[in-house]
Amino acid sequence: MRNIHQRRLAVLAPLLLGVALCIAGAWVVSALAQAGSANTSDLRLRGIELYHQKNFSEAADVLKQAITKDKTDADAWYYFGLALIANPKGLKDASKAFETAVKLRPNFAAAHSGLAYALMLRNKMNEAAREASLALEIDSTIGDAYYVLGVTRLRAGAREEALKNAEAAIKLQPNVAAAYLLKSQALVSFLGDALIGEKEDSTDERMARNRAAAEALARYLELNPNSENKNTWTEQLESLRFFVSSRKPGEGPPVFSGKDVTTKARILSKPEPQYTDEARAKAVSGTVVLRCVFTADGVVKHLLVVRGLPAGLTEQSIGAARRIKFVPATKDGRSVSTYMQLEYHFGFR
Repeated sequence: MRNIHQRRLAVLAPLLLGVALCIAGAWVVSALAQAGSANTSDLRLRGIELYHQKNFSEAADVLKQAITKDKTDADAWYYFGLALIANPKGLKDASKAFETAVKLRPNFAAAHSGLAYALMLRNKMNEAAREASLALEIDSTIGDAYYVLGVTRLRAGAREEALKNAEAAIKLQPNVAAAYLLKSQALVSFLGDALIGEKEDSTDERMARNRAAAEALARYLELNPNSENKNTWTEQLESLRFFVSSRKPGEGPPVFSGKDVTTKARILSKPEPQYTDEARAKAVSGTVVLRCVFTADGVVKHLLVVRGLPAGLTEQSIGAARRIKFVPATKDGRSVSTYMQLEYHFGFR
């Protein structure tokens, strides 16, 4: 009997060892997988923390490690896109990161919104509008998506829609500066025709829009005191306040519309604005529309941006407008100030 036992053990021992090794191997693989998953999770969390600390470059590096380890981590791809979007040179890669996030999770509303924002910054307005709309279909409480949609609507000339989207963004995110700038720009776009007498509008409506535009712009500057274009928008605010006060009878020298003067202002030279490198890189095209006053003493003042363009083109247009030389308009034989509209057209070069 003992010999039979020994023979059975001799046969079973290798099999039992093999099973044990398989079990141990499976446990090791499982443990390694869990360790890898935990490591990926740690990297993602660390990257998100760095992003919220506004350490965007380091956040992008850490999140890149996370998605290298796990290419199916939609959250890591999303935050990777957010980290990249802070750098103008990273916009294409940011778009790709958001695209990957929405492919992995089609109902990821925030990723659709992030993609919309990146596309807007790249001047791809139709695509940006589409992604912003998709984000809002999934989640109607995303303020950034309303903002992007508003910007695209304003660029398309749909100022009512732009204003509604700006107000929706402000309602959801009352401390986000950009939406106030959008609201001000949308309101100013209504004022253009009235300022030069091309459209009949009640004084009360006109003044209310002026005041609301000025209030929104003041709030933007309050929330964003270090704005890259602070000087431009500070001057815009001053111009808005001028147009409010100048329309009150008896306050300051009058400014006439073109139809009320004897002879219109005659432009002697109109310098062209430069097309910026940034605009070239983003293929920006369109028209900057300015309203201003050609004063009786031959100076261009009170420049108001009715329609702007990104990538420095608005600022280039304002600079060019200030250099215009002209013969002032006249009324009853004397020089007078008059409202003027200036348009600068930019095509991708």
